[in-house]
Amino acid sequence: MATKKSQSKAQAKPAAAPQASAGSDSRAMWRWVYVGGGLVAALAGAFSFENQILTWLLVLAGILVGLFYADTEDVTNTGVRYLLLGAVYNALGFVPAVGPFITGFFGGFFAFLGPMMLALLFMWFWKTVASRMM
Repeated sequence: MATKKSQSKAQAKPAAAPQASAGSDSRAMWRWVYVGGGLVAALAGAFSFENQILTWLLVLAGILVGLFYADTEDVTNTGVRYLLLGAVYNALGFVPAVGPFITGFFGGFFAFLGPMMLALLFMWFWKTVASRMM
């Protein structure tokens, strides 16, 4: 006679591997665009690298990240973080020991987040205010 444990193990089917949906794959891609764009912008700011094509690509990446990756339910916390980063960037200009490298790093990342925040605020406005008018 089989025990209860052996019966339940024999009848249990192996769990199938979880299938990733297309939405989670897209979200992962936009997360990497956010990380890569922020890192490139921060390094370009740190090394005072100026290129008009790179600037336009980073603005486009920031807008797309704001539209497709950023969470419109967390606009307040994201906005507070953005303003805090701006305050830190401005305060670093008064500390000569920090130097232009770290100040440029923060400034580059802050500049990348600007278009992202603008697109995020647009999406938030569209979801909360404009959708109720229709």
